[in-house]
Amino acid sequence: MNRFKLSCLCFVSLFFLNVLLPGCSNQEENENATAVSSKSTPFYGGNYRIPLKGNPATLDPAYVHDNFGESVVHQIFDGLVRFDNYLSILPALAETWEVTEKGTVYKFKIKDNAVFHNKEPVTSEDVLFSIKRLLRVDPPSAVLPHLLKIDGANEYKMNIRDTLSGIKIENEKTFSIYLLEPHAPFLAALGMYQASIVPEKAVKMLGEAFGKNPVGSGPFQLTSWEDKASIRLHRFENYHDGTAYLDEILFRIYPGGQNQAILNDFRAKRLEEMTAHGDEKKKLSELKDLQWFQRPSLSLFFYGINIRHPRLTDPDLRKTLFNSIDRIELVNTLTGGQYQVTKTILPPGMPGYQPNSPAEDNKETSLVQTLLKQDGQTVGGDPQNLELEIASAAKTPWDEKEIAIIQGFWARLGITVRPKYITDWNEFQSYLKSGSAQIYRYAWFADMPDPDSFLSSLFLSDAAHNFMNLRDKNIDNMLSTARGISDPIKRAEMYRKIETDILAVTPVIPLFHMNVSRVYQPYVQSINVSALGHHTVKLNQIWLDQ
Repeated sequence: MNRFKLSCLCFVSLFFLNVLLPGCSNQEENENATAVSSKSTPFYGGNYRIPLKGNPATLDPAYVHDNFGESVVHQIFDGLVRFDNYLSILPALAETWEVTEKGTVYKFKIKDNAVFHNKEPVTSEDVLFSIKRLLRVDPPSAVLPHLLKIDGANEYKMNIRDTLSGIKIENEKTFSIYLLEPHAPFLAALGMYQASIVPEKAVKMLGEAFGKNPVGSGPFQLTSWEDKASIRLHRFENYHDGTAYLDEILFRIYPGGQNQAILNDFRAKRLEEMTAHGDEKKKLSELKDLQWFQRPSLSLFFYGINIRHPRLTDPDLRKTLFNSIDRIELVNTLTGGQYQVTKTILPPGMPGYQPNSPAEDNKETSLVQTLLKQDGQTVGGDPQNLELEIASAAKTPWDEKEIAIIQGFWARLGITVRPKYITDWNEFQSYLKSGSAQIYRYAWFADMPDPDSFLSSLFLSDAAHNFMNLRDKNIDNMLSTARGISDPIKRAEMYRKIETDILAVTPVIPLFHMNVSRVYQPYVQSINVSALGHHTVKLNQIWLDQ
């Protein structure tokens, strides 16, 4: 067992343990009931089919930047530690760990039976290779800021040194990590999917092809990948945590969403589970004995604003857009009030959460009162000239309805909104990276139960998901400082300050915190639902009662 627990993470775990228990029932109106138990003794066998609303670009965990790839990666790979459903940190590949020297030295012992899918043992050298690889991966991984706290990590990243002095290998299964200073999120960061341990030999042999032919140590291994159609996994018989019950997992890919096609396939029992919101729930209500699971999640749905686009450089305009949206009307219209509206970034239950937004302006504002710039030309007296684009990765009736509501809010300001649908996920990501996007729709789930997973991952100057192009050295420095604060109260206060400063610039329009809302076929057993999102749950304990 680990001998040292981070106080901040304990706070988060206790909150979710006591307040946000997973809910399940066979009645839609009782979704917050306690989870059901298995009907009978588990048995092995069966194929499990899950919808993916986008085609992953890669299955190399170091390069995955979307929930689609992450859903698959969690089945194929393991890290040193993992999160349970209540967000506590548990062993994964690491059998034990010990934290000493006031939180600056971490000593790990890898499980003796931990092996990769190629039957090679997981070793300390593989851990060292995986961490060194993450330090130089381009674009940077979300776990990078935490790994840079390792002694010598920055020098290795900058190619000043070819060795990483902060990791000392004792033997094939034991190693220690030395940090420059105490870093509160470090242990949790090792549970992020990006920190999955990969086999050095296989990665070097396959090179870039590793992303299409991944070799991990997780409960399932890849058997086939038909681009934009399906990804098929098979049970790994030598999994260190016990063989999975299912024979196979089939991820059916529905590029661009295709909610109706997913709904049709679920009704026809060609899928074992799906997300169920709004109209989908109503349409499924006629089916008997379905299992409904719902719980709050560490998530945020928002509109990102490219603050360096010529039409959006004016902070007053961005604040006007922020304040003009009636979030309650939006959520009620879309979901019947299912989601929690927000004007802040951090979700409830996260240290640093504050319910009221410092970006909110209670005074009536209009574009007539705001000096706007459009392509370098002042048009403050003629707001009708302003047209803004909203980029969306999906084009379903839900998405179109949501954008139409936003169009209505902003039309009152004299702004014309033009949707731009890019339903290929990789093309959408490329468009955001190009700097051409103006405003874009995005959903974010925490990679770990820590405020840094939101604020650093989205707003750090060099963060891979900072499509808002926020570049603020003061915010970067505060984020770095916050990671070193061990006192949970002081750390939460720092994150509130950081969030306040971000919202003052208004590069983001938070709309609502999402629920994990899934529906399962009656025969699916041992269902787990995590506050980190359904895409983070390993499926090795699922079995089918048929």
